[in-house]
Amino acid sequence: MAFDWHLLVGDDTALPAIARRLQELPAGARAVVLAEVDGAEDEVALPTAAQARIVWVHRSRTAAGASEPPLLAALRETLLPTGDFHAWIGCESAAAKALRAHLVNECKANPKWIRASGYWRRGAAGTHDSHDD
Repeated sequence: MAFDWHLLVGDDTALPAIARRLQELPAGARAVVLAEVDGAEDEVALPTAAQARIVWVHRSRTAAGASEPPLLAALRETLLPTGDFHAWIGCESAAAKALRAHLVNECKANPKWIRASGYWRRGAAGTHDSHDD
C-alpha cells in the first residue's frame, strides 16, 4: 500500500532503525519523526531524501514525576498530517504499548498499519516485546 505519510517514533535505542527507515524512504515521501534522547547534545544527524519533520524529545526536560512517557506527551502535542499513514514505534515496552493505544484510540489509526516494539523493559534484561494485533 502507498501511504500518504510515515510516523517513526523511538528512543535512543531505536535511532539506528529510525535512521535506516528514513534512508529507505523515497524522495518526496512525507515523514514525521519523534526521537527521544537525554538532551540536545545527544541528537544525531538523520539524513533522508524524504520530506521529514524531526521532533527531538529531551528527557532532561521531563518534569519529575511525569505521569506519561515523554514520547507519548510529545505525540499528543504534535500536529500530525492527514491521510493514511504507517507508524513504526521502537522504545521502552510500556511506552510502545501506550503510543500504539493512543494512535489507535485517539488518532483513529488503522491498527494493521502500526508496528510497535518494546526494545527494552524497565527492570528487565534482554526484552523485545511486539505490541501488534
